[in-house]
Amino acid sequence: MAISNFVVFNSTIKHGQMNTGINFYPAGLDSEERTRLMREHKGRIAKEVGFDINKIFMALQANKKHPYHPGTCYTLTKEDVSNYDDLYAYDVWADMVKITGDTPNCVIGFNVSDAPNVIAMNVKTNEAVSAFCSVLHINKEVPSMIKSTLGGNPEDIIVSVSPFMHLYPWITDSIGVMPPWMSNEAVWADTIESSQGSFLLINLKKALLRQLTASGILESHIIMGEDSFFRADQYYSTRRAQITGDNSQDGRFMHGVLLRDANGSYSDDFEGKSYIKRI
Repeated sequence: MAISNFVVFNSTIKHGQMNTGINFYPAGLDSEERTRLMREHKGRIAKEVGFDINKIFMALQANKKHPYHPGTCYTLTKEDVSNYDDLYAYDVWADMVKITGDTPNCVIGFNVSDAPNVIAMNVKTNEAVSAFCSVLHINKEVPSMIKSTLGGNPEDIIVSVSPFMHLYPWITDSIGVMPPWMSNEAVWADTIESSQGSFLLINLKKALLRQLTASGILESHIIMGEDSFFRADQYYSTRRAQITGDNSQDGRFMHGVLLRDANGSYSDDFEGKSYIKRI
């Protein structure tokens, strides 16, 4: 099952940092310079995939001023596209963002490191949802809400999971102490792959996949990204940087989906680019 106008992609280290975080750049660079570099980096992947970097739309994570409500989704509108010269500057606080046939040629996604971003596409309704699924989101069962947020027949849904850290290494000072985000016992049942003293190895992939399939999405329709933790040549990793003490490995890469106008003319020159997929 496939549709010709969804293009899913993820950037790699060669494209550069996809976030303006001060820790991801050489010391001394101010916000303006980091923003300039980030746009330059986004321009590289935009050129390869074939989209306008001003049409990238992403949600912001909850904070004290914007309390967390699990499963919230914002649908991009054609009015939004008209009102903002750069959709990346449009601030929306939500777990998920959605694009429809009213907003063709736009990109949704998220800048990730170790945690997965999930993109779900309905090939019949021509809609897509992007949901960042950190351990906190998984604990609150946000992945289980993606299917109903996208809507339609689950057999018409294809899911792309970004590259992410499949097994999370957790180190604590006290034996037997679980991570504070591991409060939902049902979510994390049977996910501890190894427990040696104060060291735990937690299977994020199992917890995520279990929620997606339990919601009705077919496992055969889920394209699971590779384990980014062991691909230092391809992906940034905050956890790897912490463990190795090498701050140059810290950063964010982008996972996104482009909904192309069916009437548009595009060159599908993706040969040899494993990080770009036609759906």
